[in-house]
Amino acid sequence: MSALDSLAGRLQVEVRLQDGVIRAVDTQLQRPVAQLSRLLVGQSAEAALARLPLLFSLCAAAQQVAALRALERAVGWPADPEVERGRSRLAELELIRESLLRLVQVWDLPLPLERLKALLALCRQAAGRLQPLVALRAAPLPADPQLEETLAALAAAWAHLELPTSTDWLGPRLNPWQAVALGAALPERFAPADLPALLAQLRTGDARAEIAGAPRITGPAAMVGRQATAAEQIEQHVGALLRRAVQAVDSLQQPPLPPAVAELAAGEGVGLAQTARGALLHRVCLDEGTVGAWQLLAPTDWNFHADGPLRRRLCGVRVAEGDCEALLHELILALDPCVAFEVKIVHA
Repeated sequence: MSALDSLAGRLQVEVRLQDGVIRAVDTQLQRPVAQLSRLLVGQSAEAALARLPLLFSLCAAAQQVAALRALERAVGWPADPEVERGRSRLAELELIRESLLRLVQVWDLPLPLERLKALLALCRQAAGRLQPLVALRAAPLPADPQLEETLAALAAAWAHLELPTSTDWLGPRLNPWQAVALGAALPERFAPADLPALLAQLRTGDARAEIAGAPRITGPAAMVGRQATAAEQIEQHVGALLRRAVQAVDSLQQPPLPPAVAELAAGEGVGLAQTARGALLHRVCLDEGTVGAWQLLAPTDWNFHADGPLRRRLCGVRVAEGDCEALLHELILALDPCVAFEVKIVHA
């Protein structure tokens, strides 16, 4: 097996069920972050950037954008604001594409195939016009009428979708979970205000997805409130995924700049980008022009923390023994991991 073959990662969720009540939830996320880091350490900034597309198949554009931002800050080269806005556009286009595919393939969004293909093609065409920005020290692009026409066509196509409400299209699928009452509230949302504390933690080598020992959530998972039943929670998660895609379409006209990261050390850089699943962070340290350390935190690291949404919402929940695995499967899909997962039910 090659080094690249072992980088997929896996999520394992074990639930202990006794007398129809979930007594414990054990979430183990196995992501080969150390192996990824070793493949990048010792490389020049350019060589490390060139390797990234080989390491990440999901959210590839966002991975490159976050890495570029980290590397350019590490070398002391602030990107032009227009370059950063273009890169944000690139990440948002990928977010739209991946969200649409997830909604149609996993949640059966009733979107006609021809319309889906047209939307995906527009995203692909616009992203292609922005590809020159995926380079170190990229210069702002000249005025591009074709890009603006493609983005306008994407916005117009989206405006004419006339999608049903999530209640209408998800209702039959979620009916079995209407009476399953969930437990405690979700963790707090990961926000830019958390960056100083997270950065101090990363500098010590602690790359756990938590702030001062407390988990956070990000992305569509953080856009929902406390819902009484499992059906309501899943519906809110899926609806939030769709709403976030709508926000991304709107933001293409005025893409946001990345948040500032203050008090970086010499040779240190931090980059953030938004994915369909939430915030992605890369931290890089350069030593005489080569990568000395590389850390990353992906949305799955946050949303599937051992003390994250699954444990908090499911512990103490009463569910029919024959339904437990199916319910867990739906809740995991709603939280949307970027790795394969498996579920194990232990009957006490």
